[in-house]
Formats: sequence, C-alpha cells, structure tokens
Amino acid sequence: MKKFVLIVASLVLVFSTFVTVVGQGYTKEPADAKIITLGVAGTAYASLHPGVRGGTFYASSISGPKKWNDVTAHETSTTMCTGMMLRGLTTLNPITLAIEPELAKSWDVSKDGLTITFHLRQGIKWSDGQPFTADDVIFTYNDLYLNKDVKTDTRDVLQLPDKSFPVVTKVDDYTVKVTTAVVFRPILASLAANILPKHALAQDVHKLNPKVPAGNFNTTWGLSTPPSELVGMGPYIVSSYTPDQNIVMVRNPYYYHYDSNGTQLPYFDKYVILIVASQDVSLLKFQNGELDALGIRATDVPILMPQAARKHYNVLVKPDVPNYGTTWVGINQDIGLKEGTHTDLRALFRNLAFRKAIAYSIDKQTIIKNLFNGLGVPQWSPVSYLSPFFAGRDSYGGPVTEKDAVIFPYDLKKAASLLDSIGIVDTNGDGWRDYKDGKTVEITLTTNSGNTLREGECLIISNDLRKIGLKVTFTPVAFNTLVNQLFSSTGEMILLGLTGGPEPNNGANVYRSSGGLHFWHYSGKTDPTEVEKQVDQLLKEGVSTLDNNKAFAIYKKYQLLLASQDLGLVYLVNGSFTYAYYDKVGNAGVSSPVSTPSANGGITDICYFK
Repeated sequence: MKKFVLIVASLVLVFSTFVTVVGQGYTKEPADAKIITLGVAGTAYASLHPGVRGGTFYASSISGPKKWNDVTAHETSTTMCTGMMLRGLTTLNPITLAIEPELAKSWDVSKDGLTITFHLRQGIKWSDGQPFTADDVIFTYNDLYLNKDVKTDTRDVLQLPDKSFPVVTKVDDYTVKVTTAVVFRPILASLAANILPKHALAQDVHKLNPKVPAGNFNTTWGLSTPPSELVGMGPYIVSSYTPDQNIVMVRNPYYYHYDSNGTQLPYFDKYVILIVASQDVSLLKFQNGELDALGIRATDVPILMPQAARKHYNVLVKPDVPNYGTTWVGINQDIGLKEGTHTDLRALFRNLAFRKAIAYSIDKQTIIKNLFNGLGVPQWSPVSYLSPFFAGRDSYGGPVTEKDAVIFPYDLKKAASLLDSIGIVDTNGDGWRDYKDGKTVEITLTTNSGNTLREGECLIISNDLRKIGLKVTFTPVAFNTLVNQLFSSTGEMILLGLTGGPEPNNGANVYRSSGGLHFWHYSGKTDPTEVEKQVDQLLKEGVSTLDNNKAFAIYKKYQLLLASQDLGLVYLVNGSFTYAYYDKVGNAGVSSPVSTPSANGGITDICYFK
C-alpha cells in the first residue's frame, strides 16, 4: 500500500540506548532457507558476487521514526526501519520485479483462481529464537489487518471487489489457505504485507485479550518500547534509537536468507541510520566519507561527479528511469468542515475550475531545470511512470508514448482566466484576488521542513500563484505538525509524496473514496462526488479481471479520469534515479528505484564491504 513519503523533523524526546537481546542463531542452514543465487548464471543475480560478512553500513535520513509498528504506519520514516525488520508471504524480486516466495516457500492456485494454498518455510525462526509458523500468518491477517479495531492502510489494499476480504485459514502448522469470494487479480502482490509475531503481540490485541481496551494495538510498539521487545523476521533488528542522532540496527541471527556459498545474510554486522538536519547535511556527510551510500538529488550530481574517481565513489545517473512514486500538491476539500470554519476556502477548493487553475500555474519545466538539473519528467498520473499499467503507455507494458497524457501546460493566463470565471477577482485593486464578499483569498502552502527539494518546489509554485493574484504563503512545518494537518484535515494545500510500485491497487488506500489515506476529501467516504464514484468503480473493475490487458484498459480510464476531473492531487515532477555509493560497497551497482543499499529493498541484504 502507498505510504506518505515524509522527510521528518527530528523528535525531541530522549530515550536511553538499549542492548537488544536476541537468539544465538541457527546451528546449521535451515532446510527451507531462501537462497539468493549471487553469481549464478541464468538467474537475476548472475552479475552479482557473493560477499563476506562484517562491518557497519552508514546511511542517513532527515526523519526519525514515529513508531516501530508497521501495521499502523503511514509514513516512510517508520517503514524505512520496519521494512528491514519484517517480511511478508510474498515479495518483489528487487531486480526483475517478479512476485516470488518469501516467508512462503511456494504456493498452489486453484483452477478457479479463488483459493491459494501457501506452503510456509519450515525451521526458520523469529529474531528472538521462537519458531515461525502458520499461527503468525493467521494472527497477522485475522487479528491485525482484518480487525476493525486496528487502524491500518493494508485493509484497503486487501478489500475485494464485492467489499469482502480474503479468508485466511490454517491447514496445519506450515500450510495456510487464502480464499477469495471473487476474482482478485493482485492477490499475490497484496499478500506481500509484513507478517508479525503472534507470541510477542497477541496480548496487546483486545480481540485476543479482552483485558486490554479496543484499539490498544494501535499504540503498541511505540517509540518508548525497548528495542529488546521488538521481534522480526527481516535482515536487521533495532538495537538502539537516539532521537536526533541515529538508529542502530544489528544483524538478525535468525535471518533465513543465505547466499549461493552458504553464507547467512545479511553481510553487514550493523546498519546505522544517521538522523541529520537536512539533505544538504547528508550530502556533506557522504562527501566526508561518513555515509557509505546516499540517494542524491539531481543537483548533487555535478557536485559529486568531479571528485568521484579521487574519492573512490560512484555516481549512478539513469536519465530515462524515473523514480517510483508521486509528488503532488494536495488541495484539502474538507478544510474546516469539522470545525464549521473556512467556509469560503472550502467552497473554493471544491471547485474544479480552481483546482485546474492551480494545475495550470505549476511550471514543471522550470522545476525540472532548476531543481532536478534537467533529470526528470512531468508527472500527471497516480500510477508510477515505470508501472506496466501507466496510462502514458498505449498497451500493458508497452513503451511510454504519453499520447493520452493529461497535461496542464504552464499557462498563467489560462489559470487567471479560470479564476475570473468563478468570480475570484481583485475587487479593491490591492493586487490580491478576493471572494465575492470582498475578503482576500489567503492560502497556506506547506511541506516538511528540511527537504530542500520540496521547499524549492513550494517556492516556485507559491511565487507563480502570487503572480496571478492568489495570496499564497509558503510555510515549511515540523513533521508532527504536518502529520496532524494531514490526518485531522486541517492543512490547506500540502506538497508531499507517496510511495509507488507496479500494481495500481496498492494505491487503493489513497484513491478509493473510503480509503484511509484519501486525505484531500475524507468526507468522500460518506458523501462521494460523482467522479469519486466513477473512480471507485474503475478500481473495482481493475482487480476483477485476471487479464492484464483488460486491467490496463480499465486503469487507463481511471488515471485519465482522476487526472482531469478530480485533481484533488495536482501532480508535479518525477525525478530520474540518481544514487551515489562508495567503491567499497559490493553489489551496489544494481541500485534502482526499487532497491538500494540505503533503503529497505532486497539488495540491502546482499551488499557487503569488499
């Protein structure tokens, strides 16, 4: 499911450093270990090399986690850690993007496509040494994801076309059956959701332990939880967290991935995320050798390139490969609804002509030129450019032609004309547009402070909006403030981003009118617009066919409709993939928008120090 891509301000709480108590590890390779075929011809990993264990890898973030609870997380500031702590039944191969087994070692699909029987890996253990079994899978789905007491975005992604949910049942300790009432094409992708340990968390779920209040799990595994109580199946587990300074993760002794030489992964002993004040600080730390790899901005490329050979690092630039995900300006159509305030502003935001005026006011080419060093493409769709379902293609998986792209070219005259047409004009000659009662239209545009790229976008956008008489004030805000605005529906216009991937249904929690992250119009859950009703129907149809070509045609209509007639999110720019890493980091050369050493994708497990 999609998460907010939030660059988070440092937290002000102070916690002690805890030593994490873990098991001693396997005495021998489990029979059902997952083998990563590094250097084996004919596999996706043929060009990579088996490594050696040891060392501490350093990455950075200007965001501290909000919690350790992956189930309730909305933001990448949390999932950057939980994604390394946990694993799902299925996963995407980081190189081919094919869905492949993870905690499940294999599966069988019934002839009607409605039942999948998963065969789980036997003999593997949680980081505390407890065995992984079907009970953990049943617990995760039935007692967490499908439990209405638990606030989770994953439930939106699991919802079937008939509004029911998959039925997950235990066959035996290592076999699980998942049954759907109707065809649900992306079922295997949806079942990549992380599995959590029943033995460590069941007591925190009201459904299983009536002694705790309903909803208790939503605050479980918060930042005050000692790392020694956190249990995972991924390559790393949290050892300590010092707000404003770092997150230290250590190798999970019971991780079940092994390389083709029989070496248990991951290779690094420790994985440390330094929490820094800004992207500029991250760049300086990389240049000083304090970071081993870094997701860089396009404007960092000419700074880093001249020193690359001398300082022994590599700069990857893939101009024709945009990053996954989307960035946008969200226009809150529910501003003041609960409080009975902002009546004029809410009515203005709900006017499609106004939202189109905003779209025409965004100078994407200047953003690409000035902020992305020319390395980017204009964005207009909720589906990632790299997805085979992207509507800029003419067919499923075909080349991007952008023949049907919904482009709002930069045109301030057109934007001004639209505002004129709805009566938003300057009535008193002070240069600012007014409501019909003469009150000045005033709008606050916010993003998360410390992200210099987004701050630059906000400055360009607010400057252009002011040129056409809209009194827009750009105010970068602290993370907690921004999150409160998003989920309390009190923010006006917000510039942020969402993660992305190949499967459009993973955005159901955002774009379905009842979705938990439908943050620009939460009231659509009970009072959807006609366009939202159409979007809901197309999302339903898109998962109801097993034919990818038919699904593509449906999703194309969905994207065109959302981009032209909804515009609750006005899309911005998708930057090209740019990345830097030191020569000493083995296997980092296959970094891509899907996986890098400094993210929680699949190559984090297999990078090593030469």
